[in-house]
Amino acid sequence: MTDISFAPSKLPVIATFEKTCRAFLKALGPLALLMLLLIGVTVAGLVAMAIPLAGLGLALQRGLGLDPESLPFGLAMAPLILGFIGVFIAIVLRFAVAQYKLADASAEGRNPRLMDVLRDPKPSLVSFFLLTLVVGIFTLLGMILFIVPGIMIALAFCMAPMAMIFEGKDLGDALRRSRDLTRGNRWRLLGLFILSGLLFFPASLLTSLPLDSDPDIALSPLTGVFFLLNLAVSFASSIFTVVLAVTIYRSLRALKDGPAVAPAPAPEASPAA
Repeated sequence: MTDISFAPSKLPVIATFEKTCRAFLKALGPLALLMLLLIGVTVAGLVAMAIPLAGLGLALQRGLGLDPESLPFGLAMAPLILGFIGVFIAIVLRFAVAQYKLADASAEGRNPRLMDVLRDPKPSLVSFFLLTLVVGIFTLLGMILFIVPGIMIALAFCMAPMAMIFEGKDLGDALRRSRDLTRGNRWRLLGLFILSGLLFFPASLLTSLPLDSDPDIALSPLTGVFFLLNLAVSFASSIFTVVLAVTIYRSLRALKDGPAVAPAPAPEASPAA
């Protein structure tokens, strides 16, 4: 059998940006619903967290006579606080993975159920957390040491989350896969991310500038209007960034591996004599 490999070629910036805009319109509804659900879960979690924390703190103060600023009080509260932080991180990671999956499904014209996507156990949240932590550390160190090389490091590993989610790669393989996918196209990726930022920067500036420049606007009815508009722009920008990442990943994977080949239909069984 002949092994056919596809050499990576150049990613078309404008065509990829236009494709992202179309995919963004398709994925806007499901991803906006997902983000609203995350906000609801976060608020409910904070309320649920405040009740046992307040109860434990009251018991430690009045029952045991511990000073809230003392070390024993902090040690007694620490396990519950760390437990809630761990649960919150797990929820945020699950929703982050669901965002990429919903964006990919919209790009393929599928309409999966939101709860099915959230219940999907792959990838492992521990592996995904470690991957995001490693990518963040590499990016931060690179940008601190050298500006341009740091940006290239960030771009080299920016496809690692998609490689883990959609290809089932482990941490090391996801980083290597991202490096291979982005090789030769990192400056083009930078251009795409700059275009994405410029798309929403004017609206973000216009909706946040009145809140920052005029202290008296806090007493004005326009405060709520500007706040909601700025929140909507932030939502749209966040969703567009997710769709952009998935669109880039799909395009780079097609350039690297070639177009996906649909499986041949199974032959029909011959009628019984």
